[in-house]
Amino acid sequence: MLRLLSSRRISGLAGAGFLAEAGDWMLLIALPLYVLELTGSPLVTATVFVLGLAPTIFAGPLAGVLVDRSEPWKLMAIVAGLQALFLAPLAAVNDASDLWILYSVVIIESVLGTIIEPCRATTAAGLVPAVQLAEINQLMGVLSSLSRLLGSPLGGLILAVGGFDAIIYANAGTYLVAAIIFTIGARGQQTDRKNQTHQDRPASPWADLVEGLQITASTPALRQVMGVVSFIALAQGGFVLLFVLFVARELQGNEADVGVLRGVQAIGALIGGALLGLIINRITPRRLISGSLLLFSALSLTIWNLPALTTSLSIYIGLFILIGVPGVSLMTGLLTVLQSNCEPRARGRVLSTYFALFGAMQAIGTLLAGFLGTGTGLTVGLQVQGLLYLIAALMALRLTTPSSHLTHQPANLDKHL
Repeated sequence: MLRLLSSRRISGLAGAGFLAEAGDWMLLIALPLYVLELTGSPLVTATVFVLGLAPTIFAGPLAGVLVDRSEPWKLMAIVAGLQALFLAPLAAVNDASDLWILYSVVIIESVLGTIIEPCRATTAAGLVPAVQLAEINQLMGVLSSLSRLLGSPLGGLILAVGGFDAIIYANAGTYLVAAIIFTIGARGQQTDRKNQTHQDRPASPWADLVEGLQITASTPALRQVMGVVSFIALAQGGFVLLFVLFVARELQGNEADVGVLRGVQAIGALIGGALLGLIINRITPRRLISGSLLLFSALSLTIWNLPALTTSLSIYIGLFILIGVPGVSLMTGLLTVLQSNCEPRARGRVLSTYFALFGAMQAIGTLLAGFLGTGTGLTVGLQVQGLLYLIAALMALRLTTPSSHLTHQPANLDKHL
């Protein structure tokens, strides 16, 4: 992993992604708490999340076309700068009557995120040979966990101490610095992509879009991953809201507690990432995915039912550290299967389709959680959320994974950096 970071291009991509994701986590923690404070309604809070996911559903495949047709570093620099700019209107939100402003910003930021997320993943995959895909995905997963470790508790603490305006300024700052790093990367990038021949590429963006969807639908491994992801996204969508309600109602926690419990999952993810480095070349993506999901299910159900015995925050901190352990291995496995089963020229479209599907199912999960989040429905929602991970784990056992030479064959990495 450290050898990967010795590449200037990889370290720049990783550093900018780390900063941007830290800002994302600050807003992800602060936004539901702020909306819940303004409205007192779990359903309204869930609606805000759904508005953020809707652009991902509809714009995702189109974003993939843009990613596959653009210079990635320039595209990421422009998008990160726009992410900072469009946070400014949130400063005008003072009460429930101003929620339309918040809704508008959430939609715009979601569209921009829909572009930059697959672009980062596609760019990372293009910086290493196929045999190193799992390792680059592991690296990005570990850094993503570090950003959560920083951003989540900061989101809760900044909101509690400085208010929502402080969150806006901090988040915009992370986007601006990321944009600067991406700009530097754009100036120094090689021209390989520009000089590529595109004789096999469809002439129009619409044809590109159709081709990307056809590739995803006609490739068995990609179809299977999308099925697994559907259940993972349902569970994750429910978690986003149910977790906040669980901490507030079952554990009697506050904003800082919400941030801390979300943040400490990154500690577990870092531990999981380190352990994954020891076995990454000896385990198939299918086992990574199914094993991670089984652990997610078992720990989720344990946490949701434990308040009958104790509400001690220290115990839940330990459990949320544990539930973070399988996070990096799950995403490493999923991304490796996706990247390994399509041509590099189509990765942007395939990954964007993945993000679009994830967003759609997450929106459904969040809405269901909003309806179930009152009274005894909270208990039911928590149990269903944990069981969805179990269903996904059973489906993952049938995944078609990359050929063994993609994940086990040694490579001379230095030639590709």
